[in-house]
Amino acid sequence: MIFEVFLAYLFLMILIGIYEYRRTKNIPEFYIAGKKLGALAVSLSFFATYFSTAAFLGGGGTGFILGFQWSAFLIFFHILFAILAWLIIAPPMKRITDEMGIMTIPEIFGRKFGKEVQVICAFVILFFFEFYMVAIYKGAGILLQTMLSIDYLSALLIMAIIVTVYTAIGGFRAVVTTDMIQGLIMFFGAILLFLSIFTQLGGIEAIENLRSVKPELFEIGKMGPKPVMDSGMIVPFVLSLTFAISVAQLSSPQLVVRFIAARDQRVIAYGMILSPIIIGIFAICVFSIGPFGWLVIPKEEVASFLRDADKVVPYMAMKLLPVGINALLLTAIVAAAMSTINSLVHVSATALVRDLVQNFRKIDDSKALNLTRIAVVVLALIPVYFAVSPPGIIVEIVGISFSVITSAFLIPLISALYAKNVKKSAVIASMLVAIAACIIWQAFFYRALFIYPVIPGLLASAITFLAFNIKK
Repeated sequence: MIFEVFLAYLFLMILIGIYEYRRTKNIPEFYIAGKKLGALAVSLSFFATYFSTAAFLGGGGTGFILGFQWSAFLIFFHILFAILAWLIIAPPMKRITDEMGIMTIPEIFGRKFGKEVQVICAFVILFFFEFYMVAIYKGAGILLQTMLSIDYLSALLIMAIIVTVYTAIGGFRAVVTTDMIQGLIMFFGAILLFLSIFTQLGGIEAIENLRSVKPELFEIGKMGPKPVMDSGMIVPFVLSLTFAISVAQLSSPQLVVRFIAARDQRVIAYGMILSPIIIGIFAICVFSIGPFGWLVIPKEEVASFLRDADKVVPYMAMKLLPVGINALLLTAIVAAAMSTINSLVHVSATALVRDLVQNFRKIDDSKALNLTRIAVVVLALIPVYFAVSPPGIIVEIVGISFSVITSAFLIPLISALYAKNVKKSAVIASMLVAIAACIIWQAFFYRALFIYPVIPGLLASAITFLAFNIKK
């Protein structure tokens, strides 16, 4: 039954791509769906794009290692930054992009600060989005391998081919339409997963059983990887990691591009209410289940799951849930992966063509459209090669990628939306220093201090930006 449900889901995604291909005949349609998206489409697409397999597997599984301190901090930050994204980023972005006819996030920087900034943004997107997709492919591969009993490489290829086909032919319309379906599947799948596991473990009694088995799960600073615990930095580690993942909602291009595609400011106003509610409910359901693995996983196997927490949620699902619910769960997590990969690939392809190629060479829209479709195919397949032997666990890869993207883009984006008379040199310097700070911190300081690069990256970006603007 699991295979049949999964196959039907994949077939539906292809059909959507074919249908939207017939409606996507020009660059604005392919890039931003003609700026015709309503509140439900934008909100569900924002939610579905933001959460990926990293949420179900990495986010859910990491609670097994860190306990409920992880759940509490991550839920709080997710809701907080969802509200701030729609409150302080969405309204001015929609107004400015409408006035200037902008279709990509790097183009905002190009119009405000010059083409050099636009090019830098495009390169950052291309490199770090490819890195981020490795993590998502890994999560999807592990899941399909576990629940369909197929080899890992086949699982990766299935995921990549399906996403590539419907994104390349249907563009942003296909991305958003599939995101709406995938978002609903993810949302109700998360609720079903939480309620099913909670019920199977005895309901409220499960909490008391968990407290007796592992009381440290309920305390701050009492659980974590051994090197972090030995350093005494577990609280800064958890806070910085949850902050890094959540604050990305403010400036990640694959998310905020949806504000450009909204039909009007009323859509933004409705989304400001709807999106945080959806994100909050999902976060509560998914990020609270990991600690319950201590009631399910045999003691002799605990060490294995502590080394790779990404396997905790699939194991719990296979162990506790009936086949029918397993099929829905598989579909929900696959939906999470596909809804994120399609947006990352789409934004990367548009950055490559509009923000790089068209900055150096004049090509007409029909050629640009065809080139973007080709770019989708190439950029979707590159991460598959690296996902065969991916670095680190999912949540670490996501945290690093989000750190760089957020650190490089957040300060310049806010200045583009709100500030006047900003120096180009300040924007360029802040972005380059932020990237360098994140990379240097990860390479030389993270293993000693266990604070995620987003903290020093944002600080370095803000200080550099102010210093260059004050300097005469």
